[in-house]
Amino acid sequence: MTRAATFRFASPRTADRLVAGVPAAARLARAFAEAGAEGPLVLSFARGGGALGPHTLAEIARLAPGLAVEVCPATAGLTVPGERLPDAAAIAALLSGEAPSPTPPADPDAALDAAARAVIRATAKPGDGFVSRHLNRPLSQAASARLLRFAWVRPGHATALNAVIALAMIAALSLLPGELGLVSGAVLFQLASIADGIDGEIARATYRTSARGAAWDSAVDAMTNLGFLLGLVGNLWRHGRAEEALIGAAGLLLLLTGMVALGLHARARGEPLHFDGAKRMLDERPHLLKRWLRYVTMRDFYCLFLALMIAGGLVWHALAIFAGAAALWLVTVAALLLRARRTI
Repeated sequence: MTRAATFRFASPRTADRLVAGVPAAARLARAFAEAGAEGPLVLSFARGGGALGPHTLAEIARLAPGLAVEVCPATAGLTVPGERLPDAAAIAALLSGEAPSPTPPADPDAALDAAARAVIRATAKPGDGFVSRHLNRPLSQAASARLLRFAWVRPGHATALNAVIALAMIAALSLLPGELGLVSGAVLFQLASIADGIDGEIARATYRTSARGAAWDSAVDAMTNLGFLLGLVGNLWRHGRAEEALIGAAGLLLLLTGMVALGLHARARGEPLHFDGAKRMLDERPHLLKRWLRYVTMRDFYCLFLALMIAGGLVWHALAIFAGAAALWLVTVAALLLRARRTI
């Protein structure tokens, strides 16, 4: 048996306030629906009357379609402070009487700020590499938190931003002279690696993940990686550094060979092309060597590595290490694909 409950916000303003891109009342409505509670969702406001804003109502319709929402004066019985934003499990426990109602927050805005931070923190991915966990993800989440203060922000805007950074990187490598072009391109390559996390964070925070968005994100990543390597090789060749250019071209060729092999394997299995295919296969039978190989071939690691090496003037060393790593990666991909074919 479930109890009726009223979810009480301090005012319509706090109910309409964006919490990581989604109005607080809309987040509550999604959790209420996920809890399997019998509607309607009853809301009240501590300070006077009022109504939910049109954007909040539209987001409730998107996140909890079919859920009726009633705004009425405070009633007797179970009253839950809306600014606590209980999740589905907490709402189910409250309605079943298994948990007491939480106390109203002393500062509703501070409670919503804390909820927004928790939502942003939860957008991290379990498979994040070392560099992403300790450098890229904190920076991208800080940017996502600021962007999500605006109701119109969508994941596609962040993907477009990453594409603009990639184009600026290619322009720097192609147009700026010598070391200036190399260092500028390397810095923008690392910046693109950081910005790469923003679109996924926004999508997960606002419940807007989609296969199409993931495909666009993967395409922009591939364009950025290939654009950097091609721009780097072209810059070196134009400025008479043929040996370094040839080493970079060899590494690029090895990388492309592995990517084509993964693409053909995915196509043969009827799967969409994804540039992390080798990493998925490495995870199937994990051990220490595979784990480290996975980490050093992750984008967050090699972007930072190349950026630091090139900015430090160690272009030849960076490209030699890159070519060696690409050769090892290609051998690993070939071995994994051969094993996968044998198990079919």
